[in-house]
Amino acid sequence: MIYFFKVLTGLVTGWLSALLGIGGGVVLIPMLVYFFNMTIHQAAGTSLAVILPTALVGAYQHYRLGHVNLQVTILIALGAVIGAYTGAFTNSILPGPVIRKIFALLLLATAVRMWLS
Repeated sequence: MIYFFKVLTGLVTGWLSALLGIGGGVVLIPMLVYFFNMTIHQAAGTSLAVILPTALVGAYQHYRLGHVNLQVTILIALGAVIGAYTGAFTNSILPGPVIRKIFALLLLATAVRMWLS
């Protein structure tokens, strides 16, 4: 049954990722922490590893549909690669409770902003 739940978690993550451009941070990390008993550090790394193939497939489909602005993609990706490298390093330095609070504040701020707009 646990294998089914893990596959179902992947299905939901992949669907939301391609539908809304979310998944790893918003859906998968809380599920990994609360349902699979991972530390926030493990959840962040696992989420990124899971999202890699998901993002590739979703991005390809969106590209085929004409939903990708390549100029913006390339410029943001340049910064994102550097940010990802430094973010992974920062993750290894900060204690888990601090990362969890940063994550929660980011989700809360995003939710409030989206709700009010």
